[in-house]
Amino acid sequence: MIRKLFIVLLLLFVTLEEAEKSLISFLNIGKTETLFFTKTEETIIVRSSYKEKWPNSSYLFVLSEDPKVLQVVDVTKISLDVTNFTINLVTVEEGETNLTIQLWDSEGKQERLIEEIKNVKVKVLKQRKNNPFQAAMHFDRNILMLILPMILLNKCAFGCKIELQVLQTVWKRPLPVILGAVTQFFLMPFCGFLLTQILALPEAQAFGFVMTCTCPGGGGGYLFSLLLDGDITLAILMTCISTFLALIMMPVNSYIYSTMLGLSGTFHIPFSKVMSTLLFILTPISVGIIIKRRIPEKANFLERIIRPVSFILMSLGIYLTFRMGLMFLKTINLEVLLLSLLVPALGLLFGYSFAKICMLPLPVCKTVALESGILNSFLALAIIQLSFSQPQADIASVAPFTVAMCSGCEMLLILLVYKAKKTWLLTIEDKRKKNPLV
Repeated sequence: MIRKLFIVLLLLFVTLEEAEKSLISFLNIGKTETLFFTKTEETIIVRSSYKEKWPNSSYLFVLSEDPKVLQVVDVTKISLDVTNFTINLVTVEEGETNLTIQLWDSEGKQERLIEEIKNVKVKVLKQRKNNPFQAAMHFDRNILMLILPMILLNKCAFGCKIELQVLQTVWKRPLPVILGAVTQFFLMPFCGFLLTQILALPEAQAFGFVMTCTCPGGGGGYLFSLLLDGDITLAILMTCISTFLALIMMPVNSYIYSTMLGLSGTFHIPFSKVMSTLLFILTPISVGIIIKRRIPEKANFLERIIRPVSFILMSLGIYLTFRMGLMFLKTINLEVLLLSLLVPALGLLFGYSFAKICMLPLPVCKTVALESGILNSFLALAIIQLSFSQPQADIASVAPFTVAMCSGCEMLLILLVYKAKKTWLLTIEDKRKKNPLV
């Protein structure tokens, strides 16, 4: 009886040991299962933690499903503290294919498969000499130079709308500003990180979304505050304060979340760009405040044109964002699109909910929501381009562009619904005035 029990335990121990071995993963190529290649020659580094019984007994076998898209040139093994395999690849034409990576061990004449990774998806995007995106960028710069005077005029007009009494009230009761800052620099980055992990996005792409979520409010915040009847003075103040806080919070968040994502390297924060953004907002707005105090008749004219000019600039901004984002549409999958739609929507929801819980007035609730949901995505783009090498920078840059595009579409839809509802309510009110019995 004891002998049988011993045999059963021994078999159970051996079975559990074999099962444990089958669960161990020795190969590491990162979390991503999708690789984007843009150059003719590409390299993948695979790290192996497998402990060899014989020197140089392990080797890597790599197979491309479609050689017309991607071909394997050779695999080089480097053994130091850990074993790295360098896979050299050549891209042939644009398309998609899958890689199969196998780790083998040859002990004497026997060969044993240690681990296999199947369906590593690869997308090949060939770079062209006459890149239409570069031509579009050049064209868009020319448009930006043409509309720059209109942008400055619009900001100056916003300065004429500022009420100094509101500034004094916010100074005494800074709750809306605090709610916006907490949402922008603490809650949104954490939600962005959490969602990228749930959707299992590549590390570089995940970092792009986190950096987009930690950006300060953009100029669109106070533009939509005007069009949606929010508090314009508060919106401008929140944009300026969040841009100033970004000098501190963006480096902090980039360090925290890059460490959590396992990304190494030096991340460059464009302090000069942040400061120039701040000055670009403050200078014309300050001029508008001076005009309102010194030349009231000019201020009245600027206040009359602010709505049509703002609507024109909003339309141009959405067009230019889509024009600049065309290059990245090829790399967008369903997960990226879903997250790009969620990021601005969550910012709007969090900002409005917190302001409503604190029983703030409706215009203030709208403003906090808009400042939390409309982000200056192009600051995130600047950080990514300064911190990553190609093609990793292109992968990470998908996030700010798609968020900017989705944010523009969502805000345009909200504006159309709001204006339609407002027109409908005014029509009903006019009918009631004309016919009180209705």
